[in-house]
Amino acid sequence: MLDEDAAARRAGAVLAALAARGIHAGDRVAVVAQNGGAFVAARDAATVAGLALVPINPRLAPAEIAWILAHARPRAVLADGAHAAVREDAIDVDALAPAAPVALDHAAAGATVLYTSGTTGRPKGCWRTAEQERARLAELRASYALSAGDTHLVVCPLAHSAPGSFLRAARIAGARTAIAARFTPEAFVDDVRALQASVVFLVPTQVHRLLALPPPGLGSLRAVVVAGAPFAPAHKAAFEAWLGPGRLHEFYGSSETGTVAVIGPTEHAAHLGTVGRPPPGVSVQVHDGELFVRSPAVMSGYLSDDGTALAPLEARDGHISVGDLGTIDADGYLTLVDRKHDTIITGGLNVYPAEVERALVALPGVAGAVVFGVPDDAWGQLVAAVVATDDAALDGRALRAALRDALAGYKLPRAIAFCASAELPIGSSGKALRRAARAAFAAHLARID
Repeated sequence: MLDEDAAARRAGAVLAALAARGIHAGDRVAVVAQNGGAFVAARDAATVAGLALVPINPRLAPAEIAWILAHARPRAVLADGAHAAVREDAIDVDALAPAAPVALDHAAAGATVLYTSGTTGRPKGCWRTAEQERARLAELRASYALSAGDTHLVVCPLAHSAPGSFLRAARIAGARTAIAARFTPEAFVDDVRALQASVVFLVPTQVHRLLALPPPGLGSLRAVVVAGAPFAPAHKAAFEAWLGPGRLHEFYGSSETGTVAVIGPTEHAAHLGTVGRPPPGVSVQVHDGELFVRSPAVMSGYLSDDGTALAPLEARDGHISVGDLGTIDADGYLTLVDRKHDTIITGGLNVYPAEVERALVALPGVAGAVVFGVPDDAWGQLVAAVVATDDAALDGRALRAALRDALAGYKLPRAIAFCASAELPIGSSGKALRRAARAAFAAHLARID
């Protein structure tokens, strides 16, 4: 269980370390840390000092972390002991001696730069002001009735948008918080029972793994919130049966927009396949099948190379799009149809095909590559690749092994097909034709486990 007094002393130590480096309100600091006290201390210190925090997924490859740090230009990097070498001047939060506790006003929130997918294949830094963050936290508190009577169990990476926001929203509400270092189905069941956890956020991949266990009768859970990737209706129904009635919530949103739609336990059966309705203060429009969103939680823009916030994505009537396609029925329920762009979501994590393609074509023997997602029951989608090569000895396992230094493990192709260069599905301009590749090579993909 998170000890709030100890957390306040650790945040005090981080504040002192930042002050010693001349960091002040308005500056940007990054944090590279696994789930745990170091991440919480970094987040709390940034809030108190009025800093913009840049959370970076510690599962990324070193080259990927280095790219984000170069792009975000933080004045300091905070890290846990396991990642203190991420930059030469990083502050090892785990090595700091506890200091005078800080008085944390959770409601103050703080600006955040969240790195998410982009159509260019490079992650983009979503600039979210303190006001936008407060709006997101207020929505979460209201949608799930978070209160001081709750125990919130964290089992997803805090560097990601939704888990990090849930943590702050629950603490603002006065809830107790427990943070798991990693997720396994068995440990999740044990933790819920031991802690009598009442609120938890999951991604569909975790749900799929839990369904392999017999229904455990977790009576303390009152709100299990699922989001982050497509959640198949059949899996949703199976999970409701596994949990017991009246507990399953789902939402759809993004780092750019915050929550766009929510659906509660009493709505699933009557609105099967939808992701719910916009919560109060959120407006959704559909133009030519594309979803446009307006709310107090929508980001200000993407961080540019010179450190300014750019205009957001294409806007219509004050609404922005993140490239999703969908419909809204007469009752206001939103159904997602497809993604305008080609981002792959595997296990709740975004993978940018262009980034994987670049890494593939940098390898000896690879003449070209087209990367796309294919459906998978466990992960939502798997990363698949069609690789053009004249090297008959090249095989999928060798390619995956060669990519490990350049890409995080979840970005590595799990299904690969090979073809001659002339057969690679690319347009006349050289653009990858992902849908054509999926259609033409689906039967030839070899799964790599």
